Amino acid sequence: MSKPLYETPLTIDPEHELRFVGPFNRSVVTIMSLRNNSALPLVFKIKTTAPKRYCVRPNIGKILPYRSTQVEICLQPFIYDQQEKNKHKFMVQSVLAPTDADLTDLNKLWKELEPEQLMDAKLKCVFEMPNNDANSENTSGGAGDIGVGGGTGSAGGGSAGANTSSASAEALENKPKLSSEDKPSNLPDAGESVESMAGTIKALREVNSELRKEILHLKDQITRYRSSAAMKQVNEPYAPVLAEKQIPVFYIAIAIAAAILSLLLGKYFL
Repeated sequence: MSKPLYETPLTIDPEHELRFVGPFNRSVVTIMSLRNNSALPLVFKIKTTAPKRYCVRPNIGKILPYRSTQVEICLQPFIYDQQEKNKHKFMVQSVLAPTDADLTDLNKLWKELEPEQLMDAKLKCVFEMPNNDANSENTSGGAGDIGVGGGTGSAGGGSAGANTSSASAEALENKPKLSSEDKPSNLPDAGESVESMAGTIKALREVNSELRKEILHLKDQITRYRSSAAMKQVNEPYAPVLAEKQIPVFYIAIAIAAAILSLLLGKYFL
């Protein structure tokens, strides 16, 4: 004869086992449902034998009359060993709240309760890995079917295979080939480009060498003009030499030549 509902105010689903399905190299979550079958509020608290391995939300709470709530139990990642025996367990403690109880602070209420007032329900933890046997059997069976069908097709359809191969050969033979006339005309000849680039580089080097010689000659003239200006009288105004004013022009010319040379070298090597 079944017990009346008032004798079992709390219904737990699942009732006896909490199943966690791997892989366990990540967090695994399972849900526990609690239902209050009584006309009074019910207070519950969840405990485990391995508190460092699980995260329970919420681990304490209240359930209004004839209402349900869900508890999320999260198993932390770990290295799973199928040979290792699992001894993890959970215990759900519950009590019908007294009429004068303060339900705003459940932790305080729980400390004031006597152990004799609590109802206990224990659940064991079960770890399961995904079953790949069925998938492997389906895969091997499918491969066998394909193999049989393939054998029949090759035995009965040899002419079809021959026709297919001959059609492929004809398609390859009839594929248009590009002649020298069909090649794009806008593509430059590599040999001519290299020769023209080498000639340009040689000419720029010669210009650079001449500019350096001119700069040395001008520096020599400036030195001589300055030495002759120092021999003039003190009150005689100093007139700047024309060559001294022309020095920046040659430096600008050298900079332009160096820039052009670097651009051409960059295009040549790239």
